[in-house]
Amino acid sequence: MSKRNRPTTAAQATHRRLRHAYRSAYNSPEGKAARAAAGAPVAATKPAVAKPAVAAAAPRAPKTLPQG
Repeated sequence: MSKRNRPTTAAQATHRRLRHAYRSAYNSPEGKAARAAAGAPVAATKPAVAKPAVAAAAPRAPKTLPQG
């Protein structure tokens, strides 16, 4: 892996590792056969619903500083 594309934080490394595992399973012959057997088109495998806006649904309480 080149230095340019190397993950620099633990979070980036974890994301890359999980994405690689997901993509490898998805593109494997077994994964392709399972999708073909299910009869689902490739576009329908991901949900089309957007993630709900958590910040808009549950506003955070303002932080209070300790007095004293």
